[in-house]
Amino acid sequence: QAGDFVARLTTQRAGEDPTAGEVRVNHPLDVAGDRIFLMGNGYAPTITVRAPDGEVVYSASVPFLPQDRNLTSLGVVKVPDGLPEQLGLVGFFYPTVAELETGALTSGWPALVYPELTLNVFEGDLGIDGGIPRSVYALDTTDMTQLTGGTTGVDSIRLLPGETAEIPGGRGTVTFEDDSAVTPTGEPVKRFVSLSIHRDAAATWVLVFASIAVAGLLAALFVPRRRMWVKATVQGPNVRIEYAGLARGEDPTLDATVERFAGDHGASLAGRGASKPT
Repeated sequence: QAGDFVARLTTQRAGEDPTAGEVRVNHPLDVAGDRIFLMGNGYAPTITVRAPDGEVVYSASVPFLPQDRNLTSLGVVKVPDGLPEQLGLVGFFYPTVAELETGALTSGWPALVYPELTLNVFEGDLGIDGGIPRSVYALDTTDMTQLTGGTTGVDSIRLLPGETAEIPGGRGTVTFEDDSAVTPTGEPVKRFVSLSIHRDAAATWVLVFASIAVAGLLAALFVPRRRMWVKATVQGPNVRIEYAGLARGEDPTLDATVERFAGDHGASLAGRGASKPT
């Protein structure tokens, strides 16, 4: 089992030279205030489809989405133009192909030990001409005819890197390109990574409010909390005023605080024309 995943990236800001960087799981790359997280990885086989006359009508490195921990991967190719009918290919990629007891294929190891690509071909309407958004990772075969695999009686196309196979019915060819010459490590299949770019525009405000919350907590812990009472009792022409205080826990300054409060309150009453209490 792999102990680490790392993607080596080249980033470039406007007007600056390219810069090399790395992004790892839980170790994002910081670029211009954005944080780039590594979310996943997989293989992207390069698939080329040619018309019967040899003209290339499709060629791209297609991300195949991993389906298990050994990177058995599922991908879709859509060929909308260049052929009499639109073509769709649903494929499985096996980095290290193995056969189960049932005869089904799977990947026995996530590394490229013996990579193989299998394809089922469909012909018909891809459903992309009506303006309705379609996922590039799924193929709607409702209005399509299956040409290989399933119940067609024609085996699925099986390809190793560099191999080419005929599409049934003289519809052209499909090639699983060998990318050994263009990958950094000489592997025959390209890889892809999925990245998440995150910018927290509210980070400054979060820091401000967190600081306020911490300050409030410190105040609650270290600033003495007291309750003060004032009782006024009418006694003939006079009013008797009593003061009392209560602190949470031990407070050696409580008496002095009550006396100061009584003095301030008395001064306030005197300022309003009342006799200063004694």
